[in-house]
Amino acid sequence: MFLDKELLDRPELVALARVDFEKERFDQALIRLKQALALEGENLSEVWALLGATYARLRLWGKARQALNSFLEIHPNALNERFQLGMTYFDAGEDAQAFKIWQQILEREKMHPPALYYSALVSARQGELRGALQYCEIVLNGVEQDNLFFRRSKELAEQLGKDPRLSELAESQSPGAHKSH
Repeated sequence: MFLDKELLDRPELVALARVDFEKERFDQALIRLKQALALEGENLSEVWALLGATYARLRLWGKARQALNSFLEIHPNALNERFQLGMTYFDAGEDAQAFKIWQQILEREKMHPPALYYSALVSARQGELRGALQYCEIVLNGVEQDNLFFRRSKELAEQLGKDPRLSELAESQSPGAHKSH
């Protein structure tokens, strides 16, 4: 598997790494991407993006973040990689940081179903049920029913609707709930 780095150029190494990644051969993808990084020259953005995804699949959160941040320095408006950066925090249990990143996405793109759904999930985890439902409603009202995040948001909204805390919250915020004594 170890190739002479002069045998293949960067685009070839990245293409082979992409095939390895798609076939879940993350070890081989990682080696090819590290070889691609070692080559002289510019145009590293595709390497950084795929390297970030590879590290994330290997659950190497810090390295995934470094690679994705390197990509985002080159392409600061790239929403997919910014979303993936948020996922590295979410998957590591750092919900607040993930939520912050997804809010940056939603400031630029109001209808980003993955960022909306995962913002709903984090809100629900933090007990912010009303906010979670609002994120779900945006997805449910804005995407086609065959969209993966439509289905996920619908399931989450249904689960939240069954949560007794939500009905207590609704009752506590009704107009007659705050009577003065």
